[in-house]
Amino acid sequence: MRHGWFRVSLFVFMWLMLATNARADDAHPTTAPSLTWNPSWPTFRPAEYIATGLAGAAAASIFFLMKPPSQPHWTGGILFDDAARDAFRIGSQNGRDTARRVSDFTAAGTVVLTLGIDSLLIPMLRKSDKVAMQLTLMNLEAFAFSTLLTNTLFTGVGRARPSYEECQRDPTSDRLCSSGATASFPSGHANGAFTAAGLSCAHHGRLPLWGGGVADAMACVGSLSLAVTTASLRVAGDRHYVTDVLTSAGIGFGFGYGVPTLLHYAVGGTVGETKLGSAKFSLVPMGGDRYGVMAVGSF
Repeated sequence: MRHGWFRVSLFVFMWLMLATNARADDAHPTTAPSLTWNPSWPTFRPAEYIATGLAGAAAASIFFLMKPPSQPHWTGGILFDDAARDAFRIGSQNGRDTARRVSDFTAAGTVVLTLGIDSLLIPMLRKSDKVAMQLTLMNLEAFAFSTLLTNTLFTGVGRARPSYEECQRDPTSDRLCSSGATASFPSGHANGAFTAAGLSCAHHGRLPLWGGGVADAMACVGSLSLAVTTASLRVAGDRHYVTDVLTSAGIGFGFGYGVPTLLHYAVGGTVGETKLGSAKFSLVPMGGDRYGVMAVGSF
């Protein structure tokens, strides 16, 4: 399942690259704002190269060399997990399989769109090699740290999948009963998607990758929508509890938005509100008895 990500990502990248090239052919570059690196923003520092390399190596080592515990350290849901599972879990095996497959594509699509298209292909097509380099380095940095934390939690927490108890009673109750039974917390799919979404919102908020204004605001909203869809499908496919994906959303978006914003974009700018030409985009905590964040904006 893990190595299937590469094939899915490659397919999505090729499809998006064709779509982007078609978009570029129809565009009018003379009317688009110039895409240049703001000289007041620090470029990638030597310390960041070292930290990113160490974090990436550690994350890869944990992923390939360490396995989640054979027996869970934590079973069952907490808070609203069980109620959400009863409400959103797809009843049929075929339906759950479909949700899992689609979540592979939505997660990979979010990552490829941000890392491959927005951060690399579009800047290069617009002759902004420096922007492409800096965005790519920030992407790698954010993913190195979010993946390191996620992989560490996989092996350390050892939370049982939502289907664990049913699988213990009947190993044929789910096709993935024997796959990653103790790797429920947190969700790798959701972490990857929300890290990419956070990066997308940070980049589009400071650079007119799609021409500025509403177009770049919608790019952020679109990436967040894909990330939310991915997390929802992981719950519907019975691979994660709601608290698994909420934790992953916090980790992923925190690193994805926070790393480039705090280390680069915040210099000479504001933190917390993104200005996109005539558009404004803000993330606001939800109040009352609701959990999560709201994306609000004016255009």
